[in-house]
Amino acid sequence: MKGATPIIAVILLLLITIAAGGATYLWLSRTQSKLFSQTTEGLDASSKQIYGKIDIISAWNESEKVCLLLRNLSEQEITYTDDDLQNLAMIIENKPYDFDDSSLSDISQGETFVLCICEEGTACGTLQFNYTLADGTVTIKVEPPYGSGDTYDFSYP
Repeated sequence: MKGATPIIAVILLLLITIAAGGATYLWLSRTQSKLFSQTTEGLDASSKQIYGKIDIISAWNESEKVCLLLRNLSEQEITYTDDDLQNLAMIIENKPYDFDDSSLSDISQGETFVLCICEEGTACGTLQFNYTLADGTVTIKVEPPYGSGDTYDFSYP
């Protein structure tokens, strides 16, 4: 039995080494996976911030509301989701108006959508402003949650 003890000791040391190596491999692979996903998310967010763009194509007056035709003119394949568009802000004559419309859907690169802004006191939508549609010009600015927006001077008779 004296000869078996060193063999058992070597086998136990090998098993301990293999277990330690396996645990280290699992820890390193999980850490690498986590770092890779965080890096990818960060790059995606940076790309959206740099290349995202919503432009005001045109504006028109419909009785008690001003409607805007907007287009996603992002320089890369960037989609503004409906959640993103609910965080869209509009600035009319330097006064911000938060926009929250659950009827919007995802807007991919190149697609257009219409937003209407209503006069105060009318019941035509959720976004109201305090201006009477008389002769003049109103400066309207669109600020998306990421990327850059656009400014439009809307003149109405």
